[in-house]
Amino acid sequence: MAFTKVVGPGIHTLSNITSHNVHSSGIVTATRFDGPFTNLNVTGVTTFAGDVSIGGTLTYEDVTNIDSVGLITARDGIFISDSKKLELGNAAGSGDLRIYHDANNSFIQDAGTGQLRFLSNDYVFYNAGGNENLLRVTENTGIDLYDGANTIRL
Repeated sequence: MAFTKVVGPGIHTLSNITSHNVHSSGIVTATRFDGPFTNLNVTGVTTFAGDVSIGGTLTYEDVTNIDSVGLITARDGIFISDSKKLELGNAAGSGDLRIYHDANNSFIQDAGTGQLRFLSNDYVFYNAGGNENLLRVTENTGIDLYDGANTIRL
């Protein structure tokens, strides 16, 4: 049943209805909704056939794919399960730089055609506990190799 508007002695179906509040327990079909909406609750599948613009923060869970054109901020870090790869450059599935873990070992892989470059004036590699130096490379000073209490300078 379509909305109708009471005009004078009869009911008219071809006019706009002006209402302060519309309460419906069925389907509401409209060509446009105009806000502001301070509390819009939708249950079930919702399909948007055009662009969707979010002026504030968009929070969601259990998303399979995210395609973002701008900045992505994660509140509690990013988790990637074992044997799944963080890939940068080129195309999905064939990234030039890959970072991943295979349940036993961790990898940083340069799969591109160029070099893997580390840019710093001072590099320090630590043991897994983060409490013992293994290797240090310092600009204009040299390379130090550590073996427990012994240090070898190259």
